[in-house]
Amino acid sequence: MSSVSQFQSSASLSHRIAKVAGRLAPGERAVADYLRDHPEEAAVSSASRLGTETNTSDATVIRTARKLGFDGLSDLKRSLVDHVARRRDPAKVLDERVRRLPEGAGTVLGPVLDAGRALLGEADDLVDSDEWQRCVAALTAATHVWTYGIGPSAMLAEYFALALRRAGATADAWTATGFRLADDLLRVETGHTVVVIAPLRVFRETGIVLDRTHQVGATSIVLTEAIEEAGDTQADHVLHLPESTASAANELLVPLTLLHGLVLELVAKDRGTAIRNHQELNALRTEIAGNELDTTSLRGPYSV
Repeated sequence: MSSVSQFQSSASLSHRIAKVAGRLAPGERAVADYLRDHPEEAAVSSASRLGTETNTSDATVIRTARKLGFDGLSDLKRSLVDHVARRRDPAKVLDERVRRLPEGAGTVLGPVLDAGRALLGEADDLVDSDEWQRCVAALTAATHVWTYGIGPSAMLAEYFALALRRAGATADAWTATGFRLADDLLRVETGHTVVVIAPLRVFRETGIVLDRTHQVGATSIVLTEAIEEAGDTQADHVLHLPESTASAANELLVPLTLLHGLVLELVAKDRGTAIRNHQELNALRTEIAGNELDTTSLRGPYSV
């Protein structure tokens, strides 16, 4: 194994690309981006096929693999197979995160914080600024925002809907699977925006939500690292999440941060409404609790 491969053996593909991005020629960057965005297809493709898909050559593919720290294409494809398998198996995700903790660290907090910072740094490179603005525009124009998540992502869906309502938007969350989801889908109409949070996988229900959204003429936004799977759906906008299964960071960290950012984008567009909503929320809390909340220091132009 080369010294570069030894140094990067535990790094995710996204992290490898970020490390050498400045040293990649345009053709090599095209190959690297394809590998990151289409891991399942790349894992079973030859160097020639990858060259065709990226409008480069098999020599460029091999050279890119080595620049990313792999011994060659076979080593790269084994890594891609492992990545896809981890993303589909929660047990493997957990085992991988624990296995990659540095020995003798004493506590896991430091490595977890380091992994989180690295993941957020990768997100800064992955999220396209134009696509971000299109997502903000879709949320701003929506007459109703629906948020959808399964399993742990359901918590983010509920948080996002709550935060949007407090900011003055009309929003609700879906967390159902199976037949119960059908009742929710009946409520989607033209002019609505549906935000789907699917960090690791695009499940069958996810695809059906996106299909229904497209069918009725509503707009959809997906947050996922499974870009290849998202590309097979009817999603209008995709916010690309970094690969989270190869480090100690949680897969919900980046989508939570992006959702928070989207809420603040809407608040910035109508700060007065958002502040008045929060002040009314405080008033209702006071009525419910039967005690005055001390907000005397919160004076401003939007005080009621």
